[in-house]
Order: sequence, then structure tokens, then C-alpha cells
Amino acid sequence: MRLLSRLVVGVGAAAALLAACQEGEGPGPDAASAPVEATPLAGAYEVAGTTVDKATGSERGLSGRLIVTTRGDTYSVSFDLTTTLVGSGEPQRAQVIGTGDGSIEGRTLTGTAETQLIVALVPGVDAGFGMMPRGVTTRIRNRSVATIAPDGSVEIEIESDPAPGETEYAPTRTTLRGRRLAVAGIGGLD
Repeated sequence: MRLLSRLVVGVGAAAALLAACQEGEGPGPDAASAPVEATPLAGAYEVAGTTVDKATGSERGLSGRLIVTTRGDTYSVSFDLTTTLVGSGEPQRAQVIGTGDGSIEGRTLTGTAETQLIVALVPGVDAGFGMMPRGVTTRIRNRSVATIAPDGSVEIEIESDPAPGETEYAPTRTTLRGRRLAVAGIGGLD
């Protein structure tokens, strides 16, 4: 019995020593060569950036959410963003809403979208405030290129012009950066 006790203690000590040695060696070759799974392209993204008027150079912030869906090598996007418009009167908060679609090559999405600005008709009130009278502005045509990194971060470049037949919008260039949001049942960034 005493011999069995010593044998069990000896085996336990050897196992603990072996485990301690292996911890300091780092991951084995299989762990280092295993590919890291990239975050899916489809999902919800939180973005923020700047819109620059091409003629005047004036800037305004833009932020909000995009929802991207994919099917094969194509995508669709819908978005709800906010910005502040500066005109002849008080600055006004406005929603930027729209939808778009395009093609996917690797982790780059290239496409077009149509957007509109929604402005509260009561000065100083957010356009998203419930039951508030709103006005819709000119339709805007956008061309965009978005690159989504494997970690879920995104960078988007957008060129915007008035849609055909519209004249009340000055061409702009927008740069947005953000990240994919984690959603119940779908991976993403925390």
C-alpha cells in the first residue's frame, strides 16, 4: 500500500512538472498554423466619420448604423445615420436614410446607394423624435467602396452627387470608419 501511495504521488508530481514545462513553451505548431476565422461580412455596423463638401471644403460629422446582408458575391445595405446641416439659419440635426447594393470581391464591397436627408420642421428638434413634422430633401446618389477587415473593422469611402433630375445637393466625399456589432446568435466585435 505504501508503495502504491508513493507511485501515485510520483506520477502526480511528474504530470504537474510536465504540465508546467509545456505552459512556458507556447502553443504547438498546430495552433500557430490554424487559420483565424474572419468575422462574417453580413451584420450590423456602427460607423462614424466626416462628410466634406467638394466645392467649399466645409465638413460635418456623420454617424450611425448600417445593416449589411450578403448573397453569394452581392450585398445589400440599409442605413440610418445622423448629421448636422449648417445652412443660413440654425444648425439642424438630420437623419440620413437609404438603401444600396453592389458586388463583393474578397472583403471589399463596391456599389451604389440612394439616400435622402430627413430634417425636423421644428428648429432645434432631432428629426428622429417621434411624431415630429419632418421634411425630406433631395435624393442623393452615392458610389461607395467599403473594406471590412477580418476583425470586423470597416472603412468606407463614399462619393455623393444629386440623383438624376435633382439639383439641390452639392457633391460631397464621406469617409466612415467603424466596427461590426455583435448580435445575439451572430459573432462580431464586443
